[in-house]
Amino acid sequence: MKKTFYSFLVIVIISIIVKVSINQSASNNCIEFPNVCNIEQTCVIQNSTEYSCSRIDEIPISYHQVSVNTHENGVKSYQYDVTFINNSKNKLKNVRISTECNLYLKDGVTSFWNVDRFPNGDLIIKEDQIIYPNQMYNFGFILKNEITPTTLKLKAIEIIE
Repeated sequence: MKKTFYSFLVIVIISIIVKVSINQSASNNCIEFPNVCNIEQTCVIQNSTEYSCSRIDEIPISYHQVSVNTHENGVKSYQYDVTFINNSKNKLKNVRISTECNLYLKDGVTSFWNVDRFPNGDLIIKEDQIIYPNQMYNFGFILKNEITPTTLKLKAIEIIE
């Protein structure tokens, strides 16, 4: 009986430690855990430790369809170029963009450029890339499907000094 009680107590203590460590990570780093903010907000992280959820209007995202190609088998593909402009007065990195629909890549894996992709479909600029004030950043992808104007949203940014 005593052995069972101590085993149970150890399991409870380990569970509490794991829960606390998971909550600390999620609340301190919304680049890695960007769903901390609601859908209308962008996660803004400063000094690698402080974050806030804010509405960001200084960094518009626009895209346009470059081409529609019909392949020999009759399947269409759609090429898009995406541009965002850093209209803020800050240098930015780790710019993460959510995709409100599935971006079905033409080849399923590599039909995008100047951006990386998370397993959930979010896009993030290249890790070593810094976007300076008034600078534009371009990337693109080729899809099996068309997208709508509400598809791309600024999900997280990191402000650097």
